[in-house]
Amino acid sequence: MAKRRTRAAETATRKRIDSVLSHLGWDNDERSSTCNVFTERAKTKEQNDAFGGKRPDYVLYEPGTDRPVAIIEAKRPGVTLGKAIEKAATAYAEPLEVNVVFATDGSLVESFDRRSGGPLLLDDEPVTDLIPADLLLRFVEDGPKLYTPTKALHTKQELIRVFAEANDLLRKEGLREGIERFSEFSNLLFLKLISEIEAEREANGEKRRLEKRYCWEAFSTKPDDEMLDYLNDTVLPRLVGSYNHSGDVFQTSLQIASSSTLKEIVDELSKLTLLNADTDVKGDAFEYFLRHSVTVGNDLGEYFTPRHIVRLLVELVDPRYEETVYDPCCGTGGFLIEAFHHIAQKVKPTKKTRKVLEEETIYGRELTGTARIAKMNMILAGDGHTNIRQMDALSEPVDEEYDVVLTNFPFSQDTDYGSLYGLDTEDGNPVFLKHALEACKDGGRIGVVVPEGMLFDDKSQCVAVRRYLVENCELHAVVALNEYVFRPYTGQPTSLLVMTKGSPTKSVWFFDVEEDGFKKTASKKGRPPQEGRNDLVELRSIWTEKPDTDLSFSVDIDRIRDNNYKLSMSSYREREEGSDWLPLGGKDGVCDVRLGATPKTSTREYWVGKHPWVTISDMTSRYVSKTERTITDAGVASSSVKLLPKGTVLLSFKLTIGKVAIAGRDLYTNEAIAGLVPKSDLPEDKQVLAEYLYHILPALNLRAYMQPAAKGKTLNKGILESIRIPVPSKKEQLAFIKRMNDQEAKALALREQASDIDKELWDEAQMLLSR
Repeated sequence: MAKRRTRAAETATRKRIDSVLSHLGWDNDERSSTCNVFTERAKTKEQNDAFGGKRPDYVLYEPGTDRPVAIIEAKRPGVTLGKAIEKAATAYAEPLEVNVVFATDGSLVESFDRRSGGPLLLDDEPVTDLIPADLLLRFVEDGPKLYTPTKALHTKQELIRVFAEANDLLRKEGLREGIERFSEFSNLLFLKLISEIEAEREANGEKRRLEKRYCWEAFSTKPDDEMLDYLNDTVLPRLVGSYNHSGDVFQTSLQIASSSTLKEIVDELSKLTLLNADTDVKGDAFEYFLRHSVTVGNDLGEYFTPRHIVRLLVELVDPRYEETVYDPCCGTGGFLIEAFHHIAQKVKPTKKTRKVLEEETIYGRELTGTARIAKMNMILAGDGHTNIRQMDALSEPVDEEYDVVLTNFPFSQDTDYGSLYGLDTEDGNPVFLKHALEACKDGGRIGVVVPEGMLFDDKSQCVAVRRYLVENCELHAVVALNEYVFRPYTGQPTSLLVMTKGSPTKSVWFFDVEEDGFKKTASKKGRPPQEGRNDLVELRSIWTEKPDTDLSFSVDIDRIRDNNYKLSMSSYREREEGSDWLPLGGKDGVCDVRLGATPKTSTREYWVGKHPWVTISDMTSRYVSKTERTITDAGVASSSVKLLPKGTVLLSFKLTIGKVAIAGRDLYTNEAIAGLVPKSDLPEDKQVLAEYLYHILPALNLRAYMQPAAKGKTLNKGILESIRIPVPSKKEQLAFIKRMNDQEAKALALREQASDIDKELWDEAQMLLSR
């Protein structure tokens, strides 16, 4: 029987804080005249007296002064950070008139500013790390919300412009879109970055790792033909010798054949200072190329894990020094880089720690050529690229080899290796999850992004992997993400699983991220930050305690076991229901639920016929009679489309979730819409009217049901049928319909009135302009 470890004390948290502060440049040697970190006391007697006998964990000071600028409250793991923030703000920050407070358990960090009553915000994202003195002083002086300097913002715009020009130039060179073009561009981008790093090392009195004759300045001003030859004959062979010891990071020659194209790209990059840009340069570059590459986005199933989600998952799993970290689908290295930084900032930089971090910590696999990009990214992060391999991770199972597994595997991919994991399936989703579970050591921790469908799918292979998970791991949490988190790459609902391997699950805590701090948009330009509520702040605050809140609850393992090991949040969400609530569909339901389909679009004889075929774009008013497209009898016979008779309620089930309309005639529909045909053979007290459904369905929280109902391109009819709705008497339904119609008419009249006023204002302005 394994021995149980003692619980971590607050002293363990303080050791980690001390290491991080030292790493950030704070002086915590209280014997030093330059000390600006004081523990369990303030710097002066007057300040200490203000605490009334209480002892703060840490007081941070403006360097070279007696001015306190922040309080740090240290807590052992298991204490809610929100409560620690409240205590520190009241007991220590307020008496010293300090505005900034941090609370940490050594892993998670929460910031707080008394002026705003919320977290510190940097570029609209909450600060979730301890920070260096210069940045802290900017918060103290300029307020709780900061942006990167104007120069850096301009630099990012310049970066995007250069990436766009490079993409166009490489297209003209004949390089394929996506990875191939970016791989070529990244060689030059890397050279620019590494040259700046070497120049900075030299300026700081450190020894260069790459001599000047191989760096940017040695070739960037050469004539076109000479530059191409110098790079291919001198620079790249040196880089191959220096960095290719673990596989192909650099190629022996550029694929760019035109010396003028090379010159144009080099000239543009020469105008930029990349090292000082407050942005992930390589990440921004890859994201740009990815967004503008349909092939990569669709064929390879590859997309970015948003950085705030990467950071969150790494913080929750908390990889530590001398632990091995593995990502079987590492992509450009996002999880591995964040884990590397997370560990590095908590240890003192010595020759030994650098060797451990660079050679014995980071491990990754990646199927595509993106593995080269991951290696480059790791080199720029401080190295650790040695153990990243380009291969199909599933082809070689791993047996309890790593302390930490972090991954976002590609969803809905086929695999030939299911049998290696005891699974008779070609579906990659359960196989990838099983690979991650088996790769982790007993006592190790796993953080994984999974498609929502995997958590409730009744297919035997999905059930088997979920059973294996809860029987072999303590599943701490399922964090459900809103459907916009991975936009614009995919709208597929996802969840985070956080677990420790080695003991079975007793209960599971579910947390619903409705707001993640970014606008809910599917724009190809990305999701800009959004002010207001951010559920990730609350998640971090209550993570160790895991209480029941409006966004979270716990479920006992027996209930999960009885529910076919389903791990989707919506499978257990409690809803207030009266005795008159009935299922929407199924044997005991009030409607016959019919899912639509699409005849093969490339077959001309299936289209332009007598049968209306409705899409979401046709649902512009209450009743739908005319549609943009029609299908033929052959189109009906060729697919699983079903007749929706007049009076059917149309419910958008995908993309625009919850939009409703009523069929004004017999029609057919596509797979994004469900037809709800009210049953007429039920007792009268259980029948529903179409107009009643039209008004009541948008008032329900359908999103909680519908997010997990979409599995790739198919819909889960069972989940839709399980939705329960109130079914009052026919008399009450008619009264409800009349009230809703009256309110709708009033709203329409007000909108028309507002439109008339806008027109009058416009006419007045035009008259003034025409004088």
